Amino acid sequence: MTGALLDLAELSVRADVPVERLRHYAEAGLLPPAHRDGDRVGYPPGEASTARMLAGAEGLGLDSGTLTTLAASWRAGDCVSTQQRLAAAITARLGQVQADIAEHNRQAVEAGPGTAGWATTLDGSASLTEEAARLQAVSVALTDATHAGPCGDDCGCTTALVAAGTTYHFPHEPTSGAAALACDLVADGGDTHDRIGVWQQVLTRVEGRDPLPDTPGGVALRFPFDIDLAGTLARLAAAEYRCCSFGSYTLVVDGTGLRLEVRMPGEAAGMLAAVVGLPGTEVRDAADRS
Repeated sequence: MTGALLDLAELSVRADVPVERLRHYAEAGLLPPAHRDGDRVGYPPGEASTARMLAGAEGLGLDSGTLTTLAASWRAGDCVSTQQRLAAAITARLGQVQADIAEHNRQAVEAGPGTAGWATTLDGSASLTEEAARLQAVSVALTDATHAGPCGDDCGCTTALVAAGTTYHFPHEPTSGAAALACDLVADGGDTHDRIGVWQQVLTRVEGRDPLPDTPGGVALRFPFDIDLAGTLARLAAAEYRCCSFGSYTLVVDGTGLRLEVRMPGEAAGMLAAVVGLPGTEVRDAADRS
């Protein structure tokens, strides 16, 4: 045993993990039973890196069974094996989160653009997208990391688990040769959640949704002519473009009134339908949006 034993408070400081979380790990068997060394009862200093890894993996939504497996592999000292297990768990979790995003988008369409249910569901989809981006960033970092020997503070797993997810890449077929569509989640300070509220306000003014003749992946939102509304739509379109630059947003003012034409690649069709609705979508009365 190297170094003096650490009690939970000391382990918390060393690992940068709250005491309550460490207590949960101990109760769940993710930490070994506390040792006694003379008058000291606690944990070996090496458990700090294990606890830090567990907190990072748990923050990615990995289940308790996976955490148990990772902890055992970590303590066994084989970083390559741990990295492989972690990468497999991340891939499985990412698949589930992306399926949840698709389901939330479907529910948003069903709720009706601009309704309270739409706003709640779309906000959940935005949070899931942020989670997926973090999982993708960790996955890439694990792929790039190499480390021989035991796990610890300087191994690839530790480095990967703190990777920041600032960009979400849409699911795509790797053999297509095309790059995945990507959204910059930190554009304009990462105001995705705030924009949902603005979209909800403008969607109450929609008079109709028309297909666009030049693309199957688009919709024209028709509004009454209003200068303030036109300004709001222009700001929304610019913010959406800064986040998702693969889309096209065209504001049209003519004798028919005011239109916002939105065009998206096929991979983003679900997101487009969830946010603004499909062509021909019924325009609900204001009473239905509460």
